[in-house]
Amino acid sequence: MRPSTPQPPRRPSRPGSASSSASGRRPTSAGHRRSPAGQHSTHRHSSDAPDPASRRALAVARRERRRRRSRSRILYGTTLVVALLLIVVGLRAWGLHPGFALPLGSSAQQSSTPAKAKAPSSVRASAGRAASPSSSAAASASSTPSGSALPSPRLDTEGFAHSGAVGNGTWTIAPAVPVSRPAAATVYRYVLRVEGGTHVDAATAAPIVERILNDERGWPTAQNTSFQPVADPASADFTLNIATPPSADALCSPLDTGGMWSCRNGDNVVINSDRWNWGAITYPDVDSYRIYVTNHEVGHFLGHEHEFCAGAGLKAPLMAQQSHDLAGGCVYNAWPTEDNQPG
Repeated sequence: MRPSTPQPPRRPSRPGSASSSASGRRPTSAGHRRSPAGQHSTHRHSSDAPDPASRRALAVARRERRRRRSRSRILYGTTLVVALLLIVVGLRAWGLHPGFALPLGSSAQQSSTPAKAKAPSSVRASAGRAASPSSSAAASASSTPSGSALPSPRLDTEGFAHSGAVGNGTWTIAPAVPVSRPAAATVYRYVLRVEGGTHVDAATAAPIVERILNDERGWPTAQNTSFQPVADPASADFTLNIATPPSADALCSPLDTGGMWSCRNGDNVVINSDRWNWGAITYPDVDSYRIYVTNHEVGHFLGHEHEFCAGAGLKAPLMAQQSHDLAGGCVYNAWPTEDNQPG
């Protein structure tokens, strides 16, 4: 049998020749050979130069790509801004302000007053100042000692008073004072306790708190509810604490009350002693502010969330964050039955 003769190796197909490869190239004429792999040579004969229509098409394609990239950047930027705005609006709708006592945990039972106020026109803090007509519930007594007994507070740039007080580790349970009105359909028992170092006398504060909570302009009328002070914490539905700023922050945690704000956290209603003693710049006197902060934080205990001003010149809803500012042009208001009435 005759040995087979080795076949010479096949020569690869020329780029210009017909091929059945997957490249899908069509055969080209002998006078127009393409550069290998579809690349463009930097040195072409005049016969290889693209016609003007091709150059125009390439230029149009480049401009279109640039326009698409520019539109994509604008779209992504706009989407980011809208997302941030929606987050802020959502927080506002839930009664939260980034940086203003923002809850750090997931508990739905925590709420607080906001943490920043507008610049004041004057200092509105005086323990011995007379109460306004709306604060008659607190006018018969003052839980703050005379002005000479209080330390001189430091005023921040916005006019809020800061005492620098730190609790001495003791708490005084206030006596169970008599109730000033008949019991309503629903009665909540509470105990009032005052921290040592607040410059607040528990026995003097007790009738003020009771009259505020059971005033006919308050929750008894708005919600057919009354409040019974007790001296035994074990029998109380909630505890109302008047605490120094560091202790108030600890009781409100994980809410950030910043050493100057009050809150409701679970079964604890917490009032910062600086606010109890000196009020806030949004209120004309300390007694009116005590009514507001007591009713507001107990309102959270009753299940009410933050609300917003309904229109300029109206009384703000009690559950609006009035310690922060009087947003929307509303007038300050400390009673739930007077929400949104003409100011």
